[in-house]
Amino acid sequence: FSPAYAAEPVAETTPEDVKFYDVEIIVFKNISVPKGEEINLPTPSPIRSANTLDLSDHESIRMATDIGFTALRIDELRLADIVQSILKSSRYGLLTHTGWRQPGLDQNDSFPVWIKGGKIFGMGYSSIDHAGNENYLPPIPVMTTDTATVEVKQVEVKPAIAQPGLYELEGQIIITLSRYLHTQANLVLRKPTEIQTQIETSPGSTSMSEISEGYSLYNYGLNEKRRMRSKKLHYLDHPQFGMLVLITPYQKPLEPALEVMPEQLQNAPVKVTSELTPVKK
Repeated sequence: FSPAYAAEPVAETTPEDVKFYDVEIIVFKNISVPKGEEINLPTPSPIRSANTLDLSDHESIRMATDIGFTALRIDELRLADIVQSILKSSRYGLLTHTGWRQPGLDQNDSFPVWIKGGKIFGMGYSSIDHAGNENYLPPIPVMTTDTATVEVKQVEVKPAIAQPGLYELEGQIIITLSRYLHTQANLVLRKPTEIQTQIETSPGSTSMSEISEGYSLYNYGLNEKRRMRSKKLHYLDHPQFGMLVLITPYQKPLEPALEVMPEQLQNAPVKVTSELTPVKK
């Protein structure tokens, strides 16, 4: 991937002359990640605020359109060749390829754009993002062993209440414009890990051992702010996944001039005006 280039200053604009930019991103995961001694601390997902724009949600799209944010069409995306290379590669997996058009706003007036992609993890996966929700239970049977009779029994688990699916990739991106263009990414990549939990219980005089199996989603966070140069490809890196960003100034097409034919001029109505000079008495 191309390295990030030195950022260039952006000319200041007046409120009457707001610049627009096309923002295109590709997020991919690394298929084979070398095991290291790095400790992954619990990383909760970014919190969506009332100003967060989700360009895949109808309600949010209406709000986004009112402030000048629109999703780019497929034929307006410029990085299709890189996407094809990722899809053909055995080292990377595509999580999302999307883009939008937005005005250049400063930090105080900016709006975060919500990003999601990859697989959807439904029931059976616990996550730090379920914290505080006591009704969430992975639908995995619990095996109970009675140590007195060495008898294995399957205990019914109460039906888990349906929860919204968690995307493999989720988070937000903020593009701001001051003297320079800035991109702030706050994303998490969720990776499932099989877990086993053994709980010792003693109902009455009988010792019991319960083993519960399920999957836990580990969040790997990418939280970075980068100054960027327009029309150059930039790369934000993480051991687990990465993001490519391309920001291109958008120039609104000029409306074609109205062509007037000579015969139209001949037939055009002529407005006659006269000025009368008052006569002095």
